[in-house]
Amino acid sequence: MRVVLLGLFAMQALALPTMIRLGYPNCVSCHISPQGGGLLNVYGRGIDQAQSLAGGEYKPSDNEIARLLSWQGRITQDVRMVGQEVLSTSPGQPVVGVSRSRFMYRNATELGGGFRFSALIMGENIGAPRPSRAYDHALIPGTAMIVSALLQYRPAKKNLEFAVGRDALPTGVYVPDLGSYIRSRNRGGYYDNPTQIKMFWWGKRYQITPFVFGPGGHEAVGERETGGGTLAEFDLLGKQRTVIGATVLRASAAKGERRLMGAYTRLGFGKWGVLAEHDITDRTFGSTPSFRQQATYVQPFWALREWLVGSLVGERLTIDRPYRESLTAGKVELAMRLRSQMTVTVGFRMQRNMLTGGWSPAATLQLALKTVN
Repeated sequence: MRVVLLGLFAMQALALPTMIRLGYPNCVSCHISPQGGGLLNVYGRGIDQAQSLAGGEYKPSDNEIARLLSWQGRITQDVRMVGQEVLSTSPGQPVVGVSRSRFMYRNATELGGGFRFSALIMGENIGAPRPSRAYDHALIPGTAMIVSALLQYRPAKKNLEFAVGRDALPTGVYVPDLGSYIRSRNRGGYYDNPTQIKMFWWGKRYQITPFVFGPGGHEAVGERETGGGTLAEFDLLGKQRTVIGATVLRASAAKGERRLMGAYTRLGFGKWGVLAEHDITDRTFGSTPSFRQQATYVQPFWALREWLVGSLVGERLTIDRPYRESLTAGKVELAMRLRSQMTVTVGFRMQRNMLTGGWSPAATLQLALKTVN
């Protein structure tokens, strides 16, 4: 049995994943990019402030330096400093500590005529790749890298946006936990940012996101995928609280292929809601026969206060022969948005290997800090 204790400044001061309960069916209202997970627009920063323990009204900086740095309001940007301490032990072994630090700069610059350029630059002393598997090797990042760089175009008064460049692929349920099966087994790590062209088309009750992609440049030789896919979602009851969606993806590389089909939902009802996703992936790798991978994620959450949200997370992963795996995990988590710049999260996770019967517990303490302009 292995015990892991984490104390960290998280990679991103992420918005709490509960906005569906307040009638926000997608990310367009609060985020600059319709994919979400990035910089907030002015409205989103106001919501971010209002949902914190500090409360109050968001007031942007309006001094001479702020106007100069924001190019008279054309640039939205933030800086994030990250520190991480990991302590691990196993029976009969001494405690091992790892220190990780990370710096991030995010920028979204309005170029005029509906065009925008956005980028995320990150530097770190120790990488955090997804787990390396025989059929899916981890990426090897540099100490400094451009994680995302996109040229985006949104026609005036249109619910439509096009983007081209390097970025994370669209996803139906954004899960910030890199250790989740949905992310770690579906190429959703920090550095899985392929070159892509994608389109976002949305309305009051729907969003459709087709995309095509190619290698990002960090993949192992023979695993540099090209492919495409689509996400499509619909507000089932028309009250912006019951979103159901599906995703399909097909990718090929010199060493194999992936064919993914998934379904997801985001449900919200007043103080509580549910996020859930189930993906089925058929893979080939080298000369081995085709094998199937299934990953499930379910997160019921409850807003005790606007700034205090508790969650229960259940996960399941199964992989067929010849790479057979069977894992189950559960997690209890409490997220506290103390200020718009700071979120503290505490949690406990227990994972069981269903083939060996082994248990792997983990306790987490997370502090996320960011600047707000």
